[in-house]
Amino acid sequence: MIAEQLQQNRSRERAKAVKFSREQVEQSRKIVHDVQALELERLAALGQIPPAEYKARIVALEEDADEGTRHDNPYQGWYGSVDRAERR
Repeated sequence: MIAEQLQQNRSRERAKAVKFSREQVEQSRKIVHDVQALELERLAALGQIPPAEYKARIVALEEDADEGTRHDNPYQGWYGSVDRAERR
């Protein structure tokens, strides 16, 4: 009985930790994308990249941001990440 309760408590704590970790990863991804978008805007404003390249890179950045949420995988696109489809 006590062992079962301990196991349930550990499972709940693990689930909380996983949820927190995923939230942190998603928040980090958003910050990185925002920084990259700002840098692209800066480069475009200074004329260091052509408008067409700016637009293409912003679209690619937005698509990358969507990938993590679309597949419910906040690790999508990160080095060493494995998409669920690849694991099967």
